[in-house]
Amino acid sequence: MKKEKFSLNINTILLFFVLAFLSHELTYSQCVNPTPIGNTSQIFCDSNEPKIENFIVSGGEIAWFDAPSGGTQYDKLLRLENNKTYYADDITGGSCSPNRLAVTVTINGTPPTNTYSIIGVCADENATIADLPATGTNIEWYDAKTGGNLLSDSTPLVNGVTYYVQQTANGCTSKRLGTAVILIAPETPTVAPTQTFCATSNPTVDNLKAIENNVIWYESEMASLPLDISTALINGEDYWATQESVGCESLERAKTTVFIDTPPNAGISSSLNECEIDLVTTNLFDKLGGSPDITGVWTGPSSLSGGYLGTFEPGVNSSGTYTYTVKSSLGACPDASANVAVVIEVVTPPTGPTTQTFCEIENPTVDSLSPSGNNINWYDSDNATIPLTKTAALVDGKVYYATITNTTGCESVLRLEVTANIEKPLLQQDQQHKLFVKLTIQLLIV
Repeated sequence: MKKEKFSLNINTILLFFVLAFLSHELTYSQCVNPTPIGNTSQIFCDSNEPKIENFIVSGGEIAWFDAPSGGTQYDKLLRLENNKTYYADDITGGSCSPNRLAVTVTINGTPPTNTYSIIGVCADENATIADLPATGTNIEWYDAKTGGNLLSDSTPLVNGVTYYVQQTANGCTSKRLGTAVILIAPETPTVAPTQTFCATSNPTVDNLKAIENNVIWYESEMASLPLDISTALINGEDYWATQESVGCESLERAKTTVFIDTPPNAGISSSLNECEIDLVTTNLFDKLGGSPDITGVWTGPSSLSGGYLGTFEPGVNSSGTYTYTVKSSLGACPDASANVAVVIEVVTPPTGPTTQTFCEIENPTVDSLSPSGNNINWYDSDNATIPLTKTAALVDGKVYYATITNTTGCESVLRLEVTANIEKPLLQQDQQHKLFVKLTIQLLIV
């Protein structure tokens, strides 16, 4: 089945527009009430809590809308808004005004801006009313939300108290806004009464200690400028600490006194190298190089006498390394130590027969004793210090004492004891025997 086409001719279209126009004119012609009369700009005080019903206009039954035509009708108890335009229509008898009255609202005396319901203030700043934030005209602070006392700018702030601010502009005084004050006062830091540092560490303010963190140091109890952390500490000086929290410092300062400890000086290590025979009582302290302190103690293979002098006594003390240790006066610096190595060169005595026999006719001398040589010295006693000459004649039955000197020049302490026997020739002995017999016979005859 073939569909028929639908079409409108020009006359039908023109008729449609004519009817629409007539309908609009008929509707418009229904708004027969006069336009409300009133100021197009109306001013209110915010403290009066202005509402729709507070507009001042004349006319019949006035209704307010949010648009110049159509729109939404406002409730008469709705609060007015600053800088907003409202539209008044006379709706008497169910009709309307051909044109609505536009009224722009200005509300003066709004509360100040840039205020805080709670604010923290540093107690150490001795803040006053003048330090409370609020932006507006003719700002005033009170001690109550209504009524109360007007506070001067110099009134000190009190912890936990709420202060109320208002402004007055164009004859309107605003409602008051409350600001509760919290005075921030960090606890006084805990520091030791004294703090000791070693001079070699080059201590600065940054090295000062407190139990708490975020501590600021000052050079006096009343100083306003904190010390730079790189400031060198001074021996015997007092330093004062505050604790910082959220930008505030403690009201009271804690004091600590600084002492700079001098590092100990144990001198420079050295050695004592002696031949056993030459060794005498020696103060090892005198062997140390430099300028050692006299407050040290000695330790080593054996106990030395003489306190800091470290007296080494031959026959009592043994060889080895002796250490001199010095502590700092305040105990803040590490101990210092130096060594004296005691080396005693012991020479083994010479060896040989302890009885040596010589013939008288050989004219034996000291050089005839064994052993002999340039490094052998013979003495006539065990404690003699001057050696015998090599040409000294031996004496029958006498004891001689030999030492040996090594290549470094050290002489043995122990000595070889040798008894010299000098024998006469046999002929001489026979003649002496005959003479003895002859003399004996003569004595018997007599």
